Amino acid sequence: MTKNLFIENTNEVAYSHYGKGVEQRIIIPSKLQLNHGMILPSHVIEQDDFIQNEGLRPTNLLGFNYARAEYNKGIISDSCIHFYLHDYMFQCINNHPLRYTAMMMSYPMVISPDNSVYLNWTEHDKRQSAWRNQQMTRLWIVNHIPVIYNISWAGPNSYGYCIHVYPKHCVIAINCMGIRGDPDACYFWHLGYEEVIKVLEPSLIIRYGDKMDGEYEEISIYFNNNIINRLHYGRKRCF
Repeated sequence: MTKNLFIENTNEVAYSHYGKGVEQRIIIPSKLQLNHGMILPSHVIEQDDFIQNEGLRPTNLLGFNYARAEYNKGIISDSCIHFYLHDYMFQCINNHPLRYTAMMMSYPMVISPDNSVYLNWTEHDKRQSAWRNQQMTRLWIVNHIPVIYNISWAGPNSYGYCIHVYPKHCVIAINCMGIRGDPDACYFWHLGYEEVIKVLEPSLIIRYGDKMDGEYEEISIYFNNNIINRLHYGRKRCF
């Protein structure tokens, strides 16, 4: 049985903290339907629209795993936090959404979660991952955390709930790590990328990973995976 974090029909307030961090006041809209594990409910309540996020422009990205390790040592980075990691490395935010919302309040901006959405998954599993990403994003927004919308997809059948739910003319983020050398993955990435450009008309794209052919470079900022760069080129070369 799924454990609900709240049951009322109006906004609730909770207090939570992560590690040795300061206790934070967290607003919880009840229709977010948060639960332990962020399991997709059998009946999903219609959600409020996402808000505009103009002006967000990170100068540096930091993976959630490193941010958490530093946070536990009392170090708060001024970087934008991202979740372009293996899913198990941030499963904790699904299990404890309030605790990690309190943590995210310490950073200047974050890229919304990147729970994976794969082509060969069932429709239910794809929708569940997209729902997890979006519900955590809504929780952060209502608590005044500046969020760059991470856009990910799994083929044309997923565009409705992975892409079309976001507003036009926003700052978004797109990842392409792990698809080089896979012609099918590259094809579906480019197909979804063009859908994003056509439907969302983003004002800025935060790109994580290699630059791909045919991108709109004039509205893009590129960040690479520092760990991979160090493995390839040695510790002195870091982007």
